[in-house]
Amino acid sequence: MRSSASRLRSVFATLLASALVLGAAAQGHRAPPLESPVVHPDRTVTFRLRATEALKVELSGQFLPAKLPMQKDEAGLWTITVGPIEPNLYPYNFVVDGVGVADPANPDVFPNERFKASLVDIPGETPSLHAVRSVPRGEVTYRFYDSRALNRTRPYLVYTPPDYRASGAKYPVLYLVSGTTDTEETWFRAGRVNVILDNLIAEGKAVPMIVVMPYGNMLSGMPDPNTPQVAAMYRAFCDELLGEIVPRVEADYRIVTDREHRAIAGFSRGGGQALFTALSHPDKFAWIASYSAFLTPEVCETHFAGFFARPDETNARLRLLWLGVGRSDFLYQQAVAFEGFLTEKKIEHATLVTDGGHTWMNARHYLAETLQRFFKE
Repeated sequence: MRSSASRLRSVFATLLASALVLGAAAQGHRAPPLESPVVHPDRTVTFRLRATEALKVELSGQFLPAKLPMQKDEAGLWTITVGPIEPNLYPYNFVVDGVGVADPANPDVFPNERFKASLVDIPGETPSLHAVRSVPRGEVTYRFYDSRALNRTRPYLVYTPPDYRASGAKYPVLYLVSGTTDTEETWFRAGRVNVILDNLIAEGKAVPMIVVMPYGNMLSGMPDPNTPQVAAMYRAFCDELLGEIVPRVEADYRIVTDREHRAIAGFSRGGGQALFTALSHPDKFAWIASYSAFLTPEVCETHFAGFFARPDETNARLRLLWLGVGRSDFLYQQAVAFEGFLTEKKIEHATLVTDGGHTWMNARHYLAETLQRFFKE
């Protein structure tokens, strides 16, 4: 949450870590720049951190089962080489005397409200979908709107496809929401939605579309998604999206404004927000995707019983209801139970169960799968 208290905690942690990491400055000279991370041809990776005053430094990353200790030399340089690592884009960070910090030598950051992490890309023999290729590229723009409900200015990002400026055409739109503690930037920087879409459009596998990435934190905390209380937060996001963001976007961009050309998807908290918004307003969204998320039967039956009461009518209007989750995801059982609820209610849907957990590696996988299905006949 971007409250004053959380900002103060973030500033304090950053200052503490900086004091440890930048200990070399106290010696009266500027240390030479570091290269970190270094990805070797065999897919091993070397990480380095200069922290002369630190007593203990560890490497934490989603390519590791647990934190690993780094070794310190006489000059205060901490180093570790790990791997080989399976090709993918991973978040990682250093833990300096118990404080998590991003890699100061790496400009590729993972946007998040709480933990401070960096990103390391391990290439494979075949370029991944999130790898920049020599194809026409779209644009990502930072935008803002004034939220009447929250009485503050709020951010969002907009991706426009490669031919947007030249074509003069109108486009379908995907509203893409990131998870708890993520920011409006996370689908861009960690999800690489722009790069993935550029590549899919170039291959003829995705329809050119506009993607809107709102900030999903409604500044009221994150209730347990297993409880009825979560619906109030979902409702607040739904009202904000439909009352503030959608009208602003449709006024500023060339968008086809009917439900057949409007999709919504999200990861984790954003998946719950996407499901709640779409099921509350089937007149607004024909395409729905949930990545590692769910709604409880109680929330469904309390807030949009009509969606389930007439399954034939609902199925006729839905173009896609898609669910993805990993077998190691801590929300796996709830996601499977939600899928079972849809089956019981005779609501048609598609499901993808993969290996892996509640990670952005899976989120990108699910995004790529659904981008190839949105807005197609």
